Amino acid sequence: MTTDTPAWTLERAQPAANLDVFGVRVNIVAESADTGGACLVTRIFARPGTGAPLHRHAEIERFHVLRGCLSVEADGQKAELHEGDTVTVAPWVNHRFWNESGEDAEFIAVATPGGHEKFFRDADELSRSGRFNPESAAALCAQHGIELVH
Repeated sequence: MTTDTPAWTLERAQPAANLDVFGVRVNIVAESADTGGACLVTRIFARPGTGAPLHRHAEIERFHVLRGCLSVEADGQKAELHEGDTVTVAPWVNHRFWNESGEDAEFIAVATPGGHEKFFRDADELSRSGRFNPESAAALCAQHGIELVH
């Protein structure tokens, strides 16, 4: 049996973009173009006191903590995740994450299906432009199908 699809591929490490997404550093590991649209894989670094506000969207999100401690709230329930812990949030469930510890947190986030990388790049541009404020952040989220929950 022959196929045009290789049995495996090797990708050498490339310098990852350091995207500033409203105070959290996001590195894109594999975007939807790399996964055939299946998912977006990011490595996220959250300093103490940083995180994402309560929101919801169409993608499934899975967070896996590599280092530190990460607080997650989903569907009104809070969990504190430590190194090696993983949580999965279903589509359209209100959720947020934040680092309330005194140490940096690092985690992998997988969004399924892919496509969310455009939001991260646009958020980085907004953060670096000097035009960032709550209204511009909310408008950007809405533009990308992210509903902020108040």
